[in-house]
Amino acid sequence: RSEEHVRGTEAFAELDDDEDGMVSVAELQSHLELDGDGDGTLAEDEVQALLGGSDQVDIVGFQEKVWPAIKDKYKSEAAPAIPAPPLETTTDESSDSHLDSQSESPPHEEDDYGDDEDDGDDADDEELTEEDHKVPYPKEPSEKVEDEQDKMPPYDEATQALVDEAQKARDQYDEAVRSLKEMEDSVRNLEKEISFDFGPHGEFSYLYDQCYELSTNEYVYRLCPFNRVSQKPKNGGSETNLGTWGFWAGPEEDRFSIMKYEHGTGCWQGPSRSTNVKLSCGKETVVTSTTEPSRCEYLMEFFTPAACHEPMEVDISEHDEL
Repeated sequence: RSEEHVRGTEAFAELDDDEDGMVSVAELQSHLELDGDGDGTLAEDEVQALLGGSDQVDIVGFQEKVWPAIKDKYKSEAAPAIPAPPLETTTDESSDSHLDSQSESPPHEEDDYGDDEDDGDDADDEELTEEDHKVPYPKEPSEKVEDEQDKMPPYDEATQALVDEAQKARDQYDEAVRSLKEMEDSVRNLEKEISFDFGPHGEFSYLYDQCYELSTNEYVYRLCPFNRVSQKPKNGGSETNLGTWGFWAGPEEDRFSIMKYEHGTGCWQGPSRSTNVKLSCGKETVVTSTTEPSRCEYLMEFFTPAACHEPMEVDISEHDEL
């Protein structure tokens, strides 16, 4: 039991990448060997299940709940020690024995063996020489046959002209099909784009088909206006959908101040994730912060020049009269 406790403590130290005394979902997602459903990825809900429904645990919770569940699958990041290979001594012994056996051989037997071997080489040389005379030289590829085939058209001139016209018509048809598909895709995208409410004067239209990112210590948040919001762990792991475009959710007097994204990835034993994007006036288009005020509900601060209101016009006619 003490050994398991030590192993659990070492595993906790390895998993706590930022050394804040807690093991989070993002830190545990980097160990794909803990994948329970065998799909090759470790989703956030799977990690939350290992953490007992929490987003992070301390060393006590890790030892009591997490380590018993993962200890059989967990692979330590520490490199195992490689033992030194054993010294080989048989080579020298065999070499010595081989030399001894050669020294014990009678010299006349070696000479006889050498003479026989030389005789065999001479015989082989004679056989190879005879074979060389029998084997004909390789023939060069016949270029004349290919030239004759090139000069022989498969069809007569009239038939060939029809084949060429048919090929030309086929190419024109394929090009027309591609052009039609591109036009249909363009019309479909335009119809989708004009279906959005881009503000009283269309001032938010430039945000369409764009994406903006915010990088934090653990996650990269990505906002694609009028499309979706997502987060992805920095240390590896699958992307989590924080909501797709829903509607403008600002108060009646300032309806275009908040974007609502809903129906994102479901939380562990909780609702689907959703995000409110609060728009503020700024010189640059940038995401400045992302928080989670309540479970599975996110708040993103987004600055854009489109949120800046024109100053009210002042009637100076009365001042002119004075």
